[in-house]
Amino acid sequence: MAAMTRILLIDDDKVDRAMVRRALEKSGLGHDLVEAPNGATGLRRAKEQAFDCVLLDYRLPDVDAFELLAVLLSPAGGSQAVLMLTGETDQEIAFRLMRAGALDFLTKAEVTPSSLARAIRHANARREYLTELNLARREAEEKSLELDRLNRQQTFLFSIIAHDLRNHFQVLLGWSDALGQAVSAGNVATIDRGAQGIQKATGQAYALMGSLFAWASLQMDTTTTSLADIDLEEIARETVQGAAEAATEKRISLVVNCSGVQVRGHRDMLAAVLRNLVNNAVKFTPPGGAVTITACPRNDLVEVEVTDTGVGMPPHRISSLFELDQLISTTGTAGERGSGFGLLLCRDLVERLGAELTVSSTVNHGTTFRFMLAGVLELAG
Repeated sequence: MAAMTRILLIDDDKVDRAMVRRALEKSGLGHDLVEAPNGATGLRRAKEQAFDCVLLDYRLPDVDAFELLAVLLSPAGGSQAVLMLTGETDQEIAFRLMRAGALDFLTKAEVTPSSLARAIRHANARREYLTELNLARREAEEKSLELDRLNRQQTFLFSIIAHDLRNHFQVLLGWSDALGQAVSAGNVATIDRGAQGIQKATGQAYALMGSLFAWASLQMDTTTTSLADIDLEEIARETVQGAAEAATEKRISLVVNCSGVQVRGHRDMLAAVLRNLVNNAVKFTPPGGAVTITACPRNDLVEVEVTDTGVGMPPHRISSLFELDQLISTTGTAGERGSGFGLLLCRDLVERLGAELTVSSTVNHGTTFRFMLAGVLELAG
């Protein structure tokens, strides 16, 4: 059995409504007709349910036809398919109504069973076409935005490789030349400084390449992340052990307050997040400061925080911290170089874990990065 065509007729004239009703009855079009004697009633009915077609009289005493048409076409009015009816034959009015969004225009003198049924079918067909066209347009716009995002990522990756990575290798070349000259001259002190400089520059270049490759791989990986129960304290202590040398050089204390905490996550991803956040905190904390990893229960969740007593950030820096186009090479309190890619990687990894990475900071007082994971806090002992 064919589906009934739901029709809303908005017309203040009883005679005209009766004429349309008879024409529909004789048209053979299976339909369910709802009548409204004025614009306010018609709009209320349109908001209450969706119709396959709204037959709207051009001249209503209580509302302007163009204003009512605009509301009926909008989501607030039900995004209805509207076919205009009028006693006038002015083609200019017809063109204006069509430009305003009406799907068709029919003079009341032309209303016959066949013409009315044909106009309703045409309006429905055009509505379906416009719906498909809008869907295709939205899909094209989404793909265009995605391509723009990929192009920006590619451009930024090339800029990082061309600028930051090249700078590290320039430092390596400079230290290599100095080391060669020092060896020739037998200058032990210069040889020692050159070796330390090469080691530091190599470590920075390696860390940058690691972040670049990890982030690029994450963008290309569309597989679902498998989660498991993880000992957060174990990962936190491994993290501070890895950062111990850099922290010791700056007399920064590393603290772990995660005793007995179990969370639901991905071990490697969580380890990478904590490693990058702690290394970043050490970089921007002056000598004598502290970096702390803390886990606090929040009902069925665990809030993980990495807090430092570092230089902090102003509000405008925080707002653009995770924007790919806004990444800025920054220098730590001991001259450490950074591209900002580590934080971008952290943001994306945390999102893959089903959480959101947030940050709060005060200039000269420190910064806290935090995210929430599912888990249970089990106090040791």
